[in-house]
Amino acid sequence: MQSDKQALMDIFKSTFDQRMQISPYQAQTIANTILGRAPGCNVLVFGVGHDSKLWSSLNATGETHFVESSAEWIDAVRKDHAALSISLLPPSNLTVANSATLSVSDLSRYPVPTNLAAKKWDVILVDGPGGYSPSDPGRARTIYWASLLASPDTHVFIDDYDRPLERHFTDMLFRDRGTQRVVLTNSDYLPYRKMLWSVGSPIDGGNQSPVVLSVATGDYAEQWRFCIDSQYSYARRHNYEYRCIDPSGSQLHPKWAKLEATIKILEQGRDVLLIDADAEITKQCPPFAQLTKQHAGSDIYFVRGISGRPNSGVLILRGGSNSAATAFLAECLDRRTEKVPLEDFVTPDGENGHVIWILKEEPFKTASIEIDRAWNWSIPENADRAFIRHYTNHLRDWLRENPLGSGPRQPAQ
Repeated sequence: MQSDKQALMDIFKSTFDQRMQISPYQAQTIANTILGRAPGCNVLVFGVGHDSKLWSSLNATGETHFVESSAEWIDAVRKDHAALSISLLPPSNLTVANSATLSVSDLSRYPVPTNLAAKKWDVILVDGPGGYSPSDPGRARTIYWASLLASPDTHVFIDDYDRPLERHFTDMLFRDRGTQRVVLTNSDYLPYRKMLWSVGSPIDGGNQSPVVLSVATGDYAEQWRFCIDSQYSYARRHNYEYRCIDPSGSQLHPKWAKLEATIKILEQGRDVLLIDADAEITKQCPPFAQLTKQHAGSDIYFVRGISGRPNSGVLILRGGSNSAATAFLAECLDRRTEKVPLEDFVTPDGENGHVIWILKEEPFKTASIEIDRAWNWSIPENADRAFIRHYTNHLRDWLRENPLGSGPRQPAQ
């Protein structure tokens, strides 16, 4: 351990260049992730410069490959470091100015080069192409490629996260990755210069466990903290993954953003308990995977609310490319601007009306099944027997009159 520490210090002293744009503190974090995956670490760096020698030296037992947009920079770096593995970024018409409004569909017109797609990368650093002026190539494409090349266990670093373009595409493409995001400032003296670290998971490289998913802005999450805590505890009890996503980065209304986030998980073949942030899961709630096993012919599991119509506050959805649940949510999203029939209307800005409406249609009607009301209980009567207490309608009114701690019922643990 001491020798590893000394080796790191020696490499930094011999290769660190003060002309580097990345600070020594940010570089040290990247260095530790590389050494943490040694030996045999595969490192991909978009952009060459005064830091190239450092990354290559740190990864002496692995492979480091650089992708650079400027042939001049490649020639300059190779004069001093001829052994570096560098390829030229394929040309495109993208600039900072014209890429700011691109969608994922637009970016898909720029496929990942086959030599990059053929390898599994442990660490990816996006520090190029240039993006200082409107005419520079910008990093929309390389951030997009990083999102496609990253496995769940890949560490991804995106420099200049303080700039609008880098922040926009990083948030769009990495916000639902399901690991952890850490903002690394340049230093205490340059806190406005930022790098985003999307942390690779050390354990979930092939995680296919069911997911409990909720969506809440920061204020809403704080308001319903006891419910979110109960959801987290439920997921831990049954070895499920729990995600509570902040929808602020989505262009969609939060009620629609949760469908968007769910589709991405279902497409991975993972079952989902989609639950509103104001819904408390009690200790007696059984694992929802039991339902998907008991009713193997169904893909969409719902509860009727007090109006007698399906309530979207709690949905259990089967994952997989052939699941009707994935197609159902996609259909709801595609038709979200269509006017809902009066008999199905719930609120003007939510998804519940569309869920009610489209669930009547085939093939979704046949693929769905109504489950016990205990899975989405929204009235005070017999609430102690519920699997999930959903604080909407009458149960929310009851909570206002009986705040937490004032009565015999306490939040689930």
